[in-house]
Amino acid sequence: MTTNARVGVTRPAGRGRSLAAALEAHGLEPVMIPLIETRVVADLDPVRSVLLGGPSLLVLSSATSVPALAASGGAPEGVVVAAVGPATAEALADVGSPASIIGDGSGGAALVERIGRPPSPGDRAVVLAAAGGRREVVDGLAAQGWSVDEVVVYETLPRRIDEAEIAALDGCAVVCFASPSAVEAFVALRDARGERLRPHRAVAIGETTADAARHHGLDVVLAASATDEAMAVAAAGAVDGAHGS
Repeated sequence: MTTNARVGVTRPAGRGRSLAAALEAHGLEPVMIPLIETRVVADLDPVRSVLLGGPSLLVLSSATSVPALAASGGAPEGVVVAAVGPATAEALADVGSPASIIGDGSGGAALVERIGRPPSPGDRAVVLAAAGGRREVVDGLAAQGWSVDEVVVYETLPRRIDEAEIAALDGCAVVCFASPSAVEAFVALRDARGERLRPHRAVAIGETTADAARHHGLDVVLAASATDEAMAVAAAGAVDGAHGS
C-alpha cells in the first residue's frame, strides 16, 4: 500500500476527526479542508409545533438535523425515530432520542425502503430536512402511503476557502466526500489561475454522493459502508489505484 499519501477530508469543521484518525491508521495523511458549513435555522417553533401534533414517525436524513431536534425538546414519547445511517443514529443516541430504524447510510431511498409502508394508511411522518435538500425521503415516504410533513431545520452553504487551502486540496491524491453538497462545492473551486481543479479520485460515502461525483466527471470509489473506517479503506485502495500499485 502507498503510505503518507495526502487525502482530502471535506466535511464541515469538527465533523472530520474520526475519518482523519481512520486515514492515519491506514498510513495516509489527512488534509482537513471543510468545503461546506451548516447553520441551524433560528426559528424552531415550526419543529416544536409539528412534533406536538403526534406523528407516528420522525425521520432524520442527516446528523446535521440532530441539534435542531435536541433544541426543540427531542423526539416525543412513542414516536418511531428513523436515522439514515450509523452516524446519525449515534448523534441521536447522544441527545437521548435513540433511533429504532437505522439505514445503512447510503442515502434516503435506502432508508425509505427500510421504513416501508405505514401501519395505517395516512399515518403522519415528520422529516427534518435541509433547505433545498434532495427529496428522496419525502417523496419516497409519500409514495409508500405516509402523510409527510417536511420541516426545514438547517441550511448547507459553501464555505469560503483561501488559495492556500485550494492548493492543498488540489495536491491530494484522493478527496473524500460525505454529501452531494460537498461535491458541488469542490467542483465550483478555481485555482489561482481561475481554472477548475484537476480531476481527482473521489471516495464517496454512499450512492447519492457517488452519483453527484460521477455527474461531474470525478473518478469515484464507493465506500463499502457509510462508516469512517470503510471510507479510509476505500481511500487507501484509491490511492494505490492512483499510483498504479
